[in-house]
Amino acid sequence: MRRLAETFIAGMDAEGEHFTWDSTEAARLDDVCDMLLSTDPPEPVRHSMIMTMGAYLGELMVRHGNGRWSYDADLSEAVVDMPNGLVGYPLSKVAKRIHRGPEHNLFQFYWYALTRDVPPGVQVRETPKQ
Repeated sequence: MRRLAETFIAGMDAEGEHFTWDSTEAARLDDVCDMLLSTDPPEPVRHSMIMTMGAYLGELMVRHGNGRWSYDADLSEAVVDMPNGLVGYPLSKVAKRIHRGPEHNLFQFYWYALTRDVPPGVQVRETPKQ
């Protein structure tokens, strides 16, 4: 997943948008989604962005929240296990943001995963880990 995250950074760099591993970069991801969607890209481009941006978002959770990458075999998806007991699905969250819209805010997802503090006006749905 780290290599996919690095692919996101390199791709954004090629587009003139410089990303680092700083925690505050998570606040920029929703804008990147909006820029992407404004071009109405074909599905393979959207899928590539879901994979690389999702990996980047997850890697930020690993680096700044002391999470660790894991795998949900039931959903066939990479996840981030957080020390606070949460399991984050960053690839699914990016997919929802791209396919369903801004109500799936990536920064709020990131903030909640790290702090368990719910931003005002946000509803959180927790699913117990099996």
